[in-house]
Amino acid sequence: MTNTGDFRRYSYSGDTSYLINSFDVSRSSAAPAYAPDTKRNLKVRENGKRKSKNQLLQEQRLGFGKIVSIAIVSVLTIAMFLGVLSTYAKKNELNHEISNLESQLAVAQSENTRINSELNSLVSMSMIDKYAVEKLGMTKIQNQQIRYIDVSQFKEEHISAVERIEQKTKK
Repeated sequence: MTNTGDFRRYSYSGDTSYLINSFDVSRSSAAPAYAPDTKRNLKVRENGKRKSKNQLLQEQRLGFGKIVSIAIVSVLTIAMFLGVLSTYAKKNELNHEISNLESQLAVAQSENTRINSELNSLVSMSMIDKYAVEKLGMTKIQNQQIRYIDVSQFKEEHISAVERIEQKTKK
């Protein structure tokens, strides 16, 4: 429901003077600035109790003990930090060395594979035959060169020879 008697919102909408008044800086919707109290009420109180020389020395010793403990903890903390730093440095060096050794191992394995393949090519039967014929001047065996030996006769001769030797040694 609208208020038909309220023409103000329509009458000022195009008026320039009304628009300039809306930018008035002196009147803002922001919260007022907080101005802290600059006067401090500092009071000096006198210590009514006087400490004895022994109490002062004891407090000095306690303070010195605290300083020493803080220094020790600081030195230990720095030492631990340097220890961790040195272990990381050593770990980094060892990882670098491991990677170098692994690369050397890979090179050695590839060299081994190359040499084995070269050896296999040199040891093949066709290469041996070719070397024997060309370099050594050998010929292939022929049927008339083959001799057959009767092994049973050889065994009998060998056994009889062994028996004779044993009889001579017994005498």
